[in-house]
Amino acid sequence: MDCKEVGTVLFLFFDNEMEDDLLSPFRDHVARCSHCAQRLAYTRRLLLIVRERCARCCAPERLRMRILTSLPHRGSLPGTH
Repeated sequence: MDCKEVGTVLFLFFDNEMEDDLLSPFRDHVARCSHCAQRLAYTRRLLLIVRERCARCCAPERLRMRILTSLPHRGSLPGTH
């Protein structure tokens, strides 16, 4: 795996959707490449900040439902049981 490929699958990694055959080459490359390791760390921090900030505010229920119903079904969504 090279730097370009890491960039194309980075969010699959964070979403736990990366296929098993890509996980080992992804981790191996990031372990060897300081640029990709920094990219991974930056993206991890960014996602944590976004999740933290989003947890503090709430969209009106009507808007949340419109958004959730427009998304493709991906199993159980947080807050919708």
